[in-house]
Amino acid sequence: MTEAPARAGSMAELAFPPGFLWGAATAAHQVEGWNANSDWWDWERRPGTPCRDESGIAIDHYRRYRDDIALLAGVGLDTYRYSVEWARIEPAEGVFDEAVLDHYRAMTDAVWEAGLTPMVTLHHFTLPRWVAARGGWMDPGTPARFARYAERVVRALADRVDWYCTINEPGIVAWGGYLGALDFPPGRTDTRSWERAIEGLVAGHRLGYEAVKGARPSARAGLTNQLIEWEPDEDARPFIDWLRARTEDVFLEAARGDDFIGVQTYTRAVVRMGAWQSAALRLSLRSRLLRDRVLVPQIRRQALDPAPALPPGARRTQMGYEFRPEALEATVRRTAAVLPGQAIVVTEHGIATDDDAERIELIDGGLRGLHAAMVDWVPVKGYIHWSAFDNFEWVKGYSQRFGLIGVDRATLERTVRPSAQFLGRIARTGRLGPGGPVPG
Repeated sequence: MTEAPARAGSMAELAFPPGFLWGAATAAHQVEGWNANSDWWDWERRPGTPCRDESGIAIDHYRRYRDDIALLAGVGLDTYRYSVEWARIEPAEGVFDEAVLDHYRAMTDAVWEAGLTPMVTLHHFTLPRWVAARGGWMDPGTPARFARYAERVVRALADRVDWYCTINEPGIVAWGGYLGALDFPPGRTDTRSWERAIEGLVAGHRLGYEAVKGARPSARAGLTNQLIEWEPDEDARPFIDWLRARTEDVFLEAARGDDFIGVQTYTRAVVRMGAWQSAALRLSLRSRLLRDRVLVPQIRRQALDPAPALPPGARRTQMGYEFRPEALEATVRRTAAVLPGQAIVVTEHGIATDDDAERIELIDGGLRGLHAAMVDWVPVKGYIHWSAFDNFEWVKGYSQRFGLIGVDRATLERTVRPSAQFLGRIARTGRLGPGGPVPG
């Protein structure tokens, strides 16, 4: 049995177990550049697009990956989570681009050569244009097509990869693009489209998981789930319970029995409602027409401001939600309660900020909570920070700075931030210093 970290007082060093994964993450569309065969490329350019910027060259990671990987290794991290791009690999149905697969093989080799463990995500928000044209995740054929693509990737990468994430944040994909909560493609705004997308994503994960295990039985595979530390009052609880079941719990259940579950956490949602509003929402649950007219606008408001009940002056990130390091421990513990004994990897945790000291504070606070959960035998196997680099943040474009490593938009010059050194020092030693962040 793996030992839990030792319990310690507030002034003691916090030790993490040997073999714990320490890393940072990216997603292909957000960093590679010129992903022109994808639905997101089209979404950024359509008339009336909600996107602040076009992704364009992104940070040119497709060409600069060797130097970028060296930066991550240089600060002391031991894991790199990155995605391969379906729209590049299968530009037309059944047509696989061997040159692109060669690229991802070379990139994965570079990860190993730098001393990092590769963790590959097979789907991170984007779809090939031809899949999107068929209805995306609403189309009953998409899960099987995704599994076929996943098998091709896993066979191409062969023994290079031991960790696979099937689908990144399927709850966000579903409510962002098929309920209209986050201005994601395809821009649907009705609960029936949402329900069909949820069904497709659950099926896609299960078939994708089977494809990974069939092609490489020794690989560890799972999905990554976005979770919020929900804090509703009693009037808001029925609505939040209903919403959480469809954005989080359905995907936790889909991952039951997988090799691991990825937990991705950014904030808390404090939700307060009056009795009349709660009654109206409960009534709307009984009718699809009322759900579309009453619930969907409420969900969109919740997505735009996850913490509407915060007091004036509460700390918020560039994204607008609450600065809340404690949310990581809360969501990891809840995941462990739903899926007892299942391995957990924190596959994203981060902050958009221009104040890197705030990023260090978030990492420090999040890891202290994570350590406390591990002391209580929550089986956490790693911490992967979002993100490795400043990048294209979907509809918000380049306005958000999430990176441990900064990227100048004009020159694409990389700057290693103190937060990267801070996390790298923890990774090298397996220890978090007493009483707060280790001085730089």
